[in-house]
Amino acid sequence: MTARLALMVAIASVAIPPPASAQAPIAVAERTVTQRDVATRVSLFSNGAVVVTVRRGEEPDFFRRITLPDDQYMIYLSIIQTNAEELEDEPISSRIDTEDSEVVLSLHVGPSAPRSFRFSPMSGVNLALSKIMGAMDDLQTQVFDTSPSAEALRAWVPHEGDLVELMTGQFATVVEIWDDGMIILRHESTSIRESVVPSVRDQVILRIVERAP
Repeated sequence: MTARLALMVAIASVAIPPPASAQAPIAVAERTVTQRDVATRVSLFSNGAVVVTVRRGEEPDFFRRITLPDDQYMIYLSIIQTNAEELEDEPISSRIDTEDSEVVLSLHVGPSAPRSFRFSPMSGVNLALSKIMGAMDDLQTQVFDTSPSAEALRAWVPHEGDLVELMTGQFATVVEIWDDGMIILRHESTSIRESVVPSVRDQVILRIVERAP
């Protein structure tokens, strides 16, 4: 079973309210891993947003934001909250000093929140902290694996006449929209028609160039 699948099926039994859209989002958990001059931060917010930033020295090198579906968000939130409640005062079982690498984990859920832990990536940690780290690893992987266009396309409501740029570099126009969400694209250069189901839009479309009036 993959780490992601294990996370998806390990739904905790605690009752946690859904994110409140009326309030400004707050960080539920944040982790920064520093390796030499590269710092990678992954943040899970109360509105379901996951943000990953990578800095090399003082220069930003990578930034990407995705929004989890509500059911996925609740699973990750449950895992983090449940294990935060089981964290001991000192969840680092064996500390190893490393000069050029460090992990800083901040939790804003669970007892005594906010709590912050600072340790080496080589240090041993207890099971509860290991599960939280696994959740953060999985969130980071999801962001890295997501197409840069996925977030914009997730909120896109197609209309006939919309012009899009494809992953191939070609351009196409939306000419049909089916009830099940499938769209029919007509390639500008060849007039070939291509059907695209909602689940693969971000694999076919790079960006929306122009929206129909």
